[in-house]
Amino acid sequence: MIFKIAFKNIWRNKLRSWTVIIAISLGIFGGLAVISTATGLSDMRQNNAIRTYVSHIQVHDSAYLKYSGLNDVITQEKGILSFIKKHPNTEGVSTRLRIESFIQTAGGTSGVILNGINPEDEKQVTNIAEKLQQGNFLKTYKRKPPILISEKLATKLNAKIKTTIQCSFTDANGLSATGVFKVVDIFSTSNSMYDEVNAFVRLEDLQAISSVYGSHEIAITLKDEEQVERFREELIAHFPEQHIASWRGIAPELGYADKMMDLVMSIFLVIIMLALAFGIVNTMLMAVLERKKELGMLISVGMNKRKVFWMIVWESIFLSLIAGPLGIVASYLAIQFFGTHGIDLSFAAEGLRSVGLESVIFPTLNANYYILISVLVVSTSILSCIYPALKALKLNPAETLRTA
Repeated sequence: MIFKIAFKNIWRNKLRSWTVIIAISLGIFGGLAVISTATGLSDMRQNNAIRTYVSHIQVHDSAYLKYSGLNDVITQEKGILSFIKKHPNTEGVSTRLRIESFIQTAGGTSGVILNGINPEDEKQVTNIAEKLQQGNFLKTYKRKPPILISEKLATKLNAKIKTTIQCSFTDANGLSATGVFKVVDIFSTSNSMYDEVNAFVRLEDLQAISSVYGSHEIAITLKDEEQVERFREELIAHFPEQHIASWRGIAPELGYADKMMDLVMSIFLVIIMLALAFGIVNTMLMAVLERKKELGMLISVGMNKRKVFWMIVWESIFLSLIAGPLGIVASYLAIQFFGTHGIDLSFAAEGLRSVGLESVIFPTLNANYYILISVLVVSTSILSCIYPALKALKLNPAETLRTA
């Protein structure tokens, strides 16, 4: 009986009820849209960093991180590589020789880090090979060894494919060394700051010029990202004298961004619930004040105050049960669509690249948030209708019946 009366009451003023329902639905939709977009941005930045330059785990000699000396190569390289390659969770592993160099062409100069790599190994760890203009990933070039530079660095040096580049640095013996390379391709990643200070050559070419035989860095990617910390602990147990760090330690700003995302999501959920609460309080309070005479009559003919209280509570619950699913379904459909096709922000591509983001964003939202929102909507509707319900209980039947 109470359910029927409550449900019919919300449709006595259809315009007001639908206005509240649409407002609550739009509030939920807007909040979830912002949360999903922010989550998509955070995931994109993290994934781009891991697939471009961080990887899941990196191994260095302990002295290399302190002094960055050319001779601070990884002392147990063969044993580490053998252990990593045999592990079932390993997706890819690449060794790198990193040397700070002064790079120059006829059109300009710059300071870069020369990364000596094995191209086939690097393809398994990073996506640099996928970011090339022509797809020439350090293939043999006539007479001069090949080099990869970024589009941003090429602009700075006024260089292009087939341009000759000279790289100067200090070799392992403390003497000046110079390498002459030929640009075989140009890459462009989602991180313009990384692009500007990194160039890639073949490991054997850089070792021959620098007289440094070994590697400064071993980068590892795993099949299951959830196992990163466990794999790192295994490596530390077997090779305690090496410095082994996961992506969270290498790029702490990425982990910090995850924590900030949790805070941002919590704030938006609070905003959504506050908007829902104010909408319900306002609607139910207006309904109570408009129906003072009717409520007074119901109390006069024998309906006890407990039933009046629950009638108003159920009215607010019905409003939220209609508005909540509408907002959640609309959000789900929008997130699924844009999560597949993306949101094109090409007009801000340069600014996004400066912080490691691509111009197309793919919103995403954990399924648990839909459940959480559903529970919070019902809970908020119950809490927000308490004040209007108590207001109705304070009505004096004799006075309300005399009102016009």
